[in-house]
Amino acid sequence: MILKKFNYTDLNHLELTGQMVDKLNQIYELKGRLSTIQIKSKKILDHLTSVAKVQSTDASNRIEGVYTSNTRLKELVHQRTQPHNQSEAEIAGYRDVLSLVHEQAQYIPITKSSILTLHKRLFAYTNSTRGGHFKDSDNQIITEFANGDREIRFQPPAAYLTPQLIEELCQAYNQAVNDATFPSLILCGAFIFDFVTIHPFRDGNGRLSRLLMLLTMYQAKFNVGKYISLEHLIEQTKHNYYEALKQSSVDWHVNQNDYGPFLDYFLGVVLQAYRNLNERINIVEEKPISAADLILKALQQELRPLSRQEIGALVPQYSDITIKRTLVTLQRSNQIKLISQGRASKYILQNS
Repeated sequence: MILKKFNYTDLNHLELTGQMVDKLNQIYELKGRLSTIQIKSKKILDHLTSVAKVQSTDASNRIEGVYTSNTRLKELVHQRTQPHNQSEAEIAGYRDVLSLVHEQAQYIPITKSSILTLHKRLFAYTNSTRGGHFKDSDNQIITEFANGDREIRFQPPAAYLTPQLIEELCQAYNQAVNDATFPSLILCGAFIFDFVTIHPFRDGNGRLSRLLMLLTMYQAKFNVGKYISLEHLIEQTKHNYYEALKQSSVDWHVNQNDYGPFLDYFLGVVLQAYRNLNERINIVEEKPISAADLILKALQQELRPLSRQEIGALVPQYSDITIKRTLVTLQRSNQIKLISQGRASKYILQNS
């Protein structure tokens, strides 16, 4: 029997493609450019952080079928209320771990013990006794499609192997970071992929993997996830996310899988986050533009219906109250129209 080994010295003879190198170069360029303007843009960055927390908590849970109303979501994220049901309890747990990662990333080592502690906190508000405990029975990684179809994507290793595999994964990752065997973002992506593929818990694997993604990126000095929700970008490209996981998991058990497909996807998400942050900061740096003009510009550029929350994220220099009032004004002047109602309500240009 071939035992899974994590060889982070060469990641199964991984060769970075030209496309991957190009994405890395663009990320480094944007990261360097943004680092010079963060101090004078503090007010905007604080607003983006607040928006990203809500989006990240919402998107990462919604990927797993856990959600609540927009009003309740904001109240939970800003700790203005207590969870009313199982879904809200899981959302509150994600909120707390997300805040912990944002605020204390440098003090959280990548170890088996840390992973168990973070998982325990993830389920702290629920009645579940599984929080902080590895799976006690074998499980499967199942992809659920929008039409309700389900597909078994991968058979993770047996439950009894989980503690050892997580221990060895953390050791291999930490050693590779110390030795700089690959660019740090490549190592972050590989670690997250292997964690998901081990699927160490009965529940919460996907959500914890995205929190670990933020944690490892923070420690590697890539903090874009503080201002732009990476979880939201993953939710928007969920099909590509699952497909990349599927392609990279082929022959994983026998140490011959290709990390390339998932790493290429991961770098694409990080690059998009930096592009989004750069664009929003540039808007602020330029001559002030009215909220109405910015909302119309956002709807024109996105070429799809946008919720009030999505518009707020794209127009960070204006408050939620200003956005809400401006949307009403634009509706009354017949420049935009509202489609659907309630949680699904979104806005489009009137001539769309």
